[in-house]
Amino acid sequence: MKKLIILFFIFHSIIAFCQSQEDTYLEGTIAKSKIYMRIHIFGSATEEPNANGVYFYQNSLKDIHLEGTQKSNVFTLVFKNQDTIYEKFIITKTGKNNFEGTWSNAQGKSFPVKLSQIDFSNYKSTLLEDYYGDEKFYLIKNKFLEFKKQKTTVYKNKEFVWYTEKHCNALFFRLGDTFLEKNRNIVNPVLEKTHIKNTLAQLNCSSNFEYNTGGNISFDTELTFLNSNLLGFKTSSSWYCGGAYPDNGTTGYLIDLNTGKNYEIDEIIAFDKSVTTEKESNFDTWVKYRQNYFAPKLFAIVNSEQHFVKPKENDEDSCDMTDLDRWWGDETWVYTEKGIEFTPSFPHVIRACQETYLVPFEKLKKYKNPKFKYVFF
Repeated sequence: MKKLIILFFIFHSIIAFCQSQEDTYLEGTIAKSKIYMRIHIFGSATEEPNANGVYFYQNSLKDIHLEGTQKSNVFTLVFKNQDTIYEKFIITKTGKNNFEGTWSNAQGKSFPVKLSQIDFSNYKSTLLEDYYGDEKFYLIKNKFLEFKKQKTTVYKNKEFVWYTEKHCNALFFRLGDTFLEKNRNIVNPVLEKTHIKNTLAQLNCSSNFEYNTGGNISFDTELTFLNSNLLGFKTSSSWYCGGAYPDNGTTGYLIDLNTGKNYEIDEIIAFDKSVTTEKESNFDTWVKYRQNYFAPKLFAIVNSEQHFVKPKENDEDSCDMTDLDRWWGDETWVYTEKGIEFTPSFPHVIRACQETYLVPFEKLKKYKNPKFKYVFF
């Protein structure tokens, strides 16, 4: 799922390759409503469209996508579905940092617009690690997030407090009072950062032709493991933020209650002494380990129970579980009370092939990474 989320942000934010001196960040008002806007210019003045953008209201934080044109100092930007224009900005650059104009909608309402360039030196940098959205919009939106307590649940005699964010549907938890204070102080900030990522993904999940409802991504978080040192859980998500089709995925987490560390699977299991993570070494070294050791060994363990058979060449509808590439790239793993669940990765067109396989701890004990200091149960 991690790679799917990365692709989602790259596609919808156009940040990885489009942020440049042509991106203009503005703040101001439509009538009395505070808004923030990013305008991106591409192509020449003779092309149409040659501009796009995103804006959001301070009281909602949900992205609304715009497209249009820049001609000299005049920007015309619309939000539309096919030929129906729902919103239209006509704004003129009136000075080095100022813009003025009008906003109108399909119902015939029209209000004045006043905008000026944002001074980001006024925003404290709180950027999260591995955040793939618009970093500048992140600084703004993060300032207005408000988490509210919704419920308390109990798992293995420990309390978990669940929160939602004021502007959208993104339920997530924190450790409750039955945990030691030192554990809460270490782990809850880690959990809050995950909640912020989920919230921003929800607020950013807008298509070019539909409004963001604040619920375009469904999040389902389930606790899967707990002892005095480790907390395991998984978050399953499904989303549609424009594009060709909806998508879904699951991410597993294993957090050290004493340090707040979120383990990667290669820090838990070592099928060879060359084990490494993508962060610890260069990408090629990690891929070599995954292809030569991780995938074959994991497949062999699962196959000892499943006895997979390679489909015949002309059997296009069959799922090939013997393809080792399914077992190492974007496979999902979840740490549970009974063992580790692995789900091989398949492209969207054959996503129905995906199936989860539980590998008991007993079969993984001899492969425990020596650096992983906790025993398998």
